[in-house]
Amino acid sequence: MEKLHVTIADVAKLAQVSKMSVSRVLNGQTGVSESTRQRIMEAVEQLGYVPNAGTRGHADATKMIALLITDITTSYMGEIVRGVSSAAERLNYGLMLYTQGNMRSANHAERTNFYLSLLSNSMVDGVLMVVPLDYEVIVSDLKAHNLAYVIIDHHNGTDNEPSVTATNRKGVLDAMRHLLALGHRRIGFITGRMDIACSLDRMQGYRDGLAEVGLEYVPELVLEGDFTQPTGFRQGQALLQLPEPPTAIIASNDLMAFGVMDAAKAAGLRVGHDFSIIGFDDIFMASQVYPPLTTIRQPMADMGADAFELLVALLEGRTVLNLRRELPTELIIRESTGRAPHRE
Repeated sequence: MEKLHVTIADVAKLAQVSKMSVSRVLNGQTGVSESTRQRIMEAVEQLGYVPNAGTRGHADATKMIALLITDITTSYMGEIVRGVSSAAERLNYGLMLYTQGNMRSANHAERTNFYLSLLSNSMVDGVLMVVPLDYEVIVSDLKAHNLAYVIIDHHNGTDNEPSVTATNRKGVLDAMRHLLALGHRRIGFITGRMDIACSLDRMQGYRDGLAEVGLEYVPELVLEGDFTQPTGFRQGQALLQLPEPPTAIIASNDLMAFGVMDAAKAAGLRVGHDFSIIGFDDIFMASQVYPPLTTIRQPMADMGADAFELLVALLEGRTVLNLRRELPTELIIRESTGRAPHRE
């Protein structure tokens, strides 16, 4: 049966280019080679494509963005989604939300099929990702489909991948300087997922802080986490049960810091007096727990909004000077940190 309505996606498929390239040609924009322009126009003529007058003048035809996240239930993710949503509304774009929470137990083939179904949706012009599972698989498929993307709170270590993160390394370095100024010399650290760049950057900030004052890196004081509160509790217990436990711990997010606080209380320690703890994110509950948590604030909503604006700039073919962006963090000092206890 003959297709009644030819879309911009059909033109892009026949010409073997991205929808963004087709839009640029149809709207008389630069940034497309003459050979590509000719191939697109031949596809337009062959298919009999007629641009919708309501979309002419825009850099994309659908104005729909996919937002891929691992979990919607955390305050961290909620703040990023809030920033993305506000930018989408301001720029008159729609959002399609995809969550990976139910994909954790799926095998590689099932996850790949899930991503391919996302990519084959002709209503999606670009993708925003927040520290996704199977990052390499997704990015490879996005590039194969010539689909624009921006990743939030992760990067590949280069300046040529569109990403928006926070100053993770400096944030933890600021936390280390705070603890060191309070007299702490045996400081524990609980990492995040070590398959993502923000965790590696935070780990480097911890090591930078040790190096600044000539302290040795002690492997037993560093344990791997996964950003969940139960893991923070378990790893906090493990650190506090060492023959020579740390007097302070930095956790790579607030949820794990809450777990460490519970472990300290269970061990009979007074948080902020006998023991200090610092988190990362500054989610709402960080100021509500007892004692209020000292933490590294990252501008999560701003990260979401900036990432959306960067993606739209790429879709519209505008010149982007910096594909990799870092927003500033800030150390928020509350009552969970205090002077190092005197030990005999």
